[in-house]
Amino acid sequence: MPTWLRFDGARLAEERGTCYAALGRPDLASAALTEALKTATSLRRRGSILTDLAVLGAQARQLDQALEYGVQAAGLADQTRSSGYVGRKLQVLRGELEPMLTDRRAAQLSDRISQLEEAV
Repeated sequence: MPTWLRFDGARLAEERGTCYAALGRPDLASAALTEALKTATSLRRRGSILTDLAVLGAQARQLDQALEYGVQAAGLADQTRSSGYVGRKLQVLRGELEPMLTDRRAAQLSDRISQLEEAV
């Protein structure tokens, strides 16, 4: 059966995770995004998924999760020398990190995200 242009179903888990996050279902969002991360091949998609997972961690005040995924996403944005789409999503993460900026690690990630934006 022919598929819609550029859509083969490979992104369903990613889209499902994004929708669950928007609906306030972080448990389902995290599972779907983790599944999507296993199949994401492009750096842009991986960066987007990692950023979404980091935002979920920050919203749940799980700093270790936010940092783990946020640092990886920032690394991909830096590696590709393009913070366009992923950079905009990282700015959302930066806002979610604000209540945790008293932790040195959160402040360092926030600064790194800010530097990515300035580099573009």
